[in-house]
Amino acid sequence: MTNSSESPFPFELVTWYDTWNENALKKLQEERGVPLHYATRYNLAFGQLVPQAGGAYSIEMGNFAAQVKALIHKKRPNAQIWASTGPDGGVEDAVMDNREHGNRSTTAIVTWLKDNGYHGLVIDEENNTSQVPEFVTQLGPSFKKANLGIIVSAMWPDLGPTGVFGDQAVKAFHQHVAAIELQDYSPSSAPGKGTEAHALQWIKAGIPAGDLLGGVCTERGKFQTSLADTGQWTTDAIRLGLRGMVSWRLSNDHASDIEDVEPTFVGAKTVYDTAHRPPT
Repeated sequence: MTNSSESPFPFELVTWYDTWNENALKKLQEERGVPLHYATRYNLAFGQLVPQAGGAYSIEMGNFAAQVKALIHKKRPNAQIWASTGPDGGVEDAVMDNREHGNRSTTAIVTWLKDNGYHGLVIDEENNTSQVPEFVTQLGPSFKKANLGIIVSAMWPDLGPTGVFGDQAVKAFHQHVAAIELQDYSPSSAPGKGTEAHALQWIKAGIPAGDLLGGVCTERGKFQTSLADTGQWTTDAIRLGLRGMVSWRLSNDHASDIEDVEPTFVGAKTVYDTAHRPPT
């Protein structure tokens, strides 16, 4: 795989931050509102691939994306900040446009990412997952030339790479993808299955351990990963030699009943503390 998302810390700490809710922006605007040191990479949620004036598809992020990105960069200048496409992010339309028009949407996406200062693109597709291998193949050479990275988020990791993305997934990901984030908290996962079980399944399918990140859900709700499991899954990821851990999402981390209000950040803190704990 490519190495465009290398982290200065040997175990990559990643979290998502939303760009649609002003509460998340306001928290960042507080002097000590968000403990940004808990992550080395920030995925901003979510963008969409939408047609531009000339017909090519490019990225449009949430209403507060530019302000959120600027604040994270100001307060945490060494952190990587990645754009994203969401669960129904327009991947199928962009793939078709690239087929019919000489990869023009790839050119538009690269231009947008470079112009807006992002490290790369996280693809979090849930509805047209079979299109993802072709999409990353279309993007790959141009992204590499522009020093941009591609990361894929896997919604149903218990199905393995072929089950989620189709027969071409392993080959395409090896050639063009920097990392794969496993959503180990996925509602389709069997009770008791977490990072270890999913990672071993993907490793067996041909994805190297060092290209995988385990995942926990830290936001309030029925899919929230317990703090005990958050610590254990992080420990498992380190023991298995995974690239890192990703949490969904810091802006709503163990927050109140109102989205992005009074986050306590204890989920991200548990990942951070576990990753920095001296080996025994």
